[in-house]
Amino acid sequence: MNFFAKNLSKINFNILKKEVIFWSGTGIFLFSVGKYLDLYMFPLIETYLRNHLLDKIAVFTTEILIYIVLFFFAVATIYRVWRNPSHKSKLVPAFFAFLTTGIFTYILKGFFHIERPFHTEHLEIIGKLNPLLEISSYSFPSAHTAISFSLLIPFWRFSKLLGAFWAIFALFIGFARIYENVHFPSDVGGGIFLGGVIGSFFSHPEIRKLIKLLWKDLEFRRQSFHFCTGFLCVFAHWAGFFRLRELAVLLILGLIISFFSQKRIIPVVSNILKKFDRPRDKDFPGRGAFYFFLSVFICLLIFPIKIAYSAILILSVGDSLNHLFTNGFQRIHVPWNRRKNLWGVLLGIAFGTFASQFFVPLIPAFVASTISIFAETFRLRIGSFYIDDNLFVPILAGIILIVLV
Repeated sequence: MNFFAKNLSKINFNILKKEVIFWSGTGIFLFSVGKYLDLYMFPLIETYLRNHLLDKIAVFTTEILIYIVLFFFAVATIYRVWRNPSHKSKLVPAFFAFLTTGIFTYILKGFFHIERPFHTEHLEIIGKLNPLLEISSYSFPSAHTAISFSLLIPFWRFSKLLGAFWAIFALFIGFARIYENVHFPSDVGGGIFLGGVIGSFFSHPEIRKLIKLLWKDLEFRRQSFHFCTGFLCVFAHWAGFFRLRELAVLLILGLIISFFSQKRIIPVVSNILKKFDRPRDKDFPGRGAFYFFLSVFICLLIFPIKIAYSAILILSVGDSLNHLFTNGFQRIHVPWNRRKNLWGVLLGIAFGTFASQFFVPLIPAFVASTISIFAETFRLRIGSFYIDDNLFVPILAGIILIVLV
């Protein structure tokens, strides 16, 4: 029995049925009601609710307060994990739900391409709306709402009192996005469903048990890190707070930490590196993470933005799944590299293509994913120095996309 099948067999998924049914029904209801209110909510707000004070409160809550709250949530999670002798915390599922919801929201916006309400002029009952904020991204689903509701169920399972307070806060966030004329009610309904189902999934006791079992595997930990970090890098760069300067500082700090980690134990950091480093990385602690961020830096430096994003996602999605499922399916060895599983390679190509095609046409995305992920099955080296796949996969993908796009 392979690694994933062995662990999946220990999980009672029947317990999840009630929550799956509940969230499926909730999603259908919220989206249906939201589509009906798309036509009528804005005139009601303009007639009965619009005022200068509420304008300020809404903008402050969605543009400042929510980020402050999320920052302290992240700090609290890290602190609790650090202080716990076994480095665990009941807030960790909420943290994973938060990250996953952000990723899925980003993907769905690019998939549906729904314009913001203030760009929609064909709905005569609405007329021309004046947004309180300048936003250029797509509308569906509401990211603010989805992220807020992704924390609701984990917080409720952590503390009923915290969950009740957060429910009020999350509902106001959803209302504020409509009030600001930047989201349709259906966007908010979709966000509630998306965040709610992801938060419920990650915080469910059976799923927490599954993640705990999978986390024991080194490759699962490493590729989960790459998968999430790639999306976060793209999103953070797009949002404007993780540019080349910040990346350069991160790389320099990484080299300094790696150097000192070879000689002595650094509190917290050394434990984290041990969790993610392969045995061969003892002479270069954090090797994989360093080359990952170096490749992100190079892609953003030399390629046009959309091609850079595509190349980074081919690495973080395609290459990660290629490695992750090497031990996940029945082995069909790649002839020239028996450590590689053909199923993993094909899965990596498929999902690398899916992720990158949000920024480049489908055919170039497929060609770039195929060539770069197949190239990763060869052990490339210059003399005695092996070229890390985290470095050459996205650069090769970017070069191919430059030629084709």
